[in-house]
Parts: sequence; C-alpha cells; structure tokens
Amino acid sequence: MLVFSIVLFAPVSAEVDDLVAERIDLFQRQSVIIDHERLVGNVRAQARREGVIVRVPQLFIYLYDHSGSWHLDGFRRGFERELNLTVKRERRARTMVRLDRLLGNVTDPAGDDIEIADLPAGDVFILLYRRQGCDECERVEQAVGQWLSEATDLSPVWIDVWMDRRPEG
Repeated sequence: MLVFSIVLFAPVSAEVDDLVAERIDLFQRQSVIIDHERLVGNVRAQARREGVIVRVPQLFIYLYDHSGSWHLDGFRRGFERELNLTVKRERRARTMVRLDRLLGNVTDPAGDDIEIADLPAGDVFILLYRRQGCDECERVEQAVGQWLSEATDLSPVWIDVWMDRRPEG
C-alpha cells in the first residue's frame, strides 16, 4: 500500500512533458502578486473572472482559439471527467478571465513580456498556477497528465505559472 501511495502522488513532470506539444515556464510578476494579496472578497470568483491569483493551485483551460473553457481552484478529486467533457464539447465559459489578461501578469524566464502571439499553436492551453513544494499543485498536475494520456487526439500546450522562484531541475 505504501508503494502505491508514493507512485500516486509522485510528481509526473517528465510524464507530462511526454504528453504535451510544448511546456513553458512563466513567472507571475512580483508587483501583481502583491496587488492581488491586498484584494479582499471571494478569491475563487476573482481568480476565475479577473485572474486574481492569491492561492494555488489554479488551473485554467483555454481552447485552440484562446477562448476560456474551464477553471479549477485547488484540487477536487475526479475533476478530470468534467474537464474532459468540457474540452471535448468545446464549451466556452462566459465568465472566465481572458488569456491575454493572464499573460499580461507574467514574464518569461528572461523577464520579457509574453503575448498570445508568442504562444505555439495547440488544441488546448493548460495554465497551472503553482508554487514549489505545493503538494496540491502536484496532484492537479498528475490528474491533468492522466487526462492527457487518455485524450490522445489533443495537441496541448502546458504553461506552468510560478508564483515563486524558478523551480529547480
């Protein structure tokens, strides 16, 4: 049983890398982090509608045309089923933050701005807001990785948005 638990919650970054067309590391601007931490109210709704990121993990899914499709705050067991139905049916979320707004709050590793035009083409864009050492973030990554392993017809672009320093490794 112990071996199963270790495998179940082990980071799957290498496995996810094999499933995605491209994996990109971006970093939330420190000034944006400070501004978001000062806001009060329903942080889950603010994350979905306005891109206010206070806690992680936050998972945003955008379709091939960059339209918002799905959002997850934290980790919820079995969320992959709902995610799969939403993406397969190309459902759009009416009250979800636009991708260009999220990209306006991040930089690449060199500190440069990122725009939608800078992103590679893909069928689905996966943005996972995370911190180093975040077990819940790893669980979300693992669950999305499992979903991608079954959704072989998709060409995903995975974007990790780090809320802290660049991950080691």
